[in-house]
Amino acid sequence: MNEFDAIARLRAGFGELRAPDLGIGDDAAVLHDPRAQVLTVDAAVEGVHFERRWLTDAELSARAVEAAVSDLAAMGAEPDALLLAWSLPSTLTEVLLDGLIEGVREVCARHGLRVAGGNLTGGPCVALTTTVLGRSGGRLLRRDGARPGDLVALAGTVGLAAAGLRALQAERADDPSLATAVRAWRRPRAQIEAGLGIVATAHAAIDLSDGLAQDAGHLADASGCAVVLDADRFPRRRDLDAAADALGVDAVHLALHGGEDYALLAAGPASAFGQAWTIIGSVREGRGVHLEEGPAIAARGWDHFD
Repeated sequence: MNEFDAIARLRAGFGELRAPDLGIGDDAAVLHDPRAQVLTVDAAVEGVHFERRWLTDAELSARAVEAAVSDLAAMGAEPDALLLAWSLPSTLTEVLLDGLIEGVREVCARHGLRVAGGNLTGGPCVALTTTVLGRSGGRLLRRDGARPGDLVALAGTVGLAAAGLRALQAERADDPSLATAVRAWRRPRAQIEAGLGIVATAHAAIDLSDGLAQDAGHLADASGCAVVLDADRFPRRRDLDAAADALGVDAVHLALHGGEDYALLAAGPASAFGQAWTIIGSVREGRGVHLEEGPAIAARGWDHFD
């Protein structure tokens, strides 16, 4: 399949935007919207973030989009449109391209997104770069608004995705005791509704992509305070403990330092957090991230250049 056949297939797969917006087929996308635009970009590169044998083509593209959309969830913004920059190998087939299209369409249907355009190029491996354009009606959540006395809450789970990645790396994807963890890594869900639900009342929020300890540390540093976590309150601890036992690793270590959860961590008053949220700690005077009343824990997590 040549480049232009592939572009035509992408246009057919994702559909046309309605006037006056302009999408796939022009040199740039044009979206007419009076509300504030919120933008983010994320990359998923074969050999760095995933191995092709670990997931289907549809799961791969869906995962890449969910990861990018999660950044908007943390800001309390509503995702609107995607720009997809895909580098695909010269052995590109209709099966691969259709699988990638299927995964993106699934996420678009779930979050009310549309594909506005992007870029297609050849390369030595599959590399999917996703730009998400979001909208805000006014207020946005930042990392620097937490204050002593706030509660710290989590939407989503921590640690299960890291357990799932370890299972895949160990070729144990079919182990029944690790099925929940593998699914958590393969099929993350951006917490858009949770982010929109707190944007008017929470004080700060962050997307958990690089590990709870590391990302909570970013929030604490930006806000000039300390985050104190209670590991006993982490959601779905039974699932996490079971997966950790099967792998022979520490469950709390996975939760704190594993990464790729695409959950949300937020700080604010108790009234900010509804059923989608689990209270897992508080904000205090001081610096760093702590487990309960202990010393600061190392802010270890994912580092692309480590």
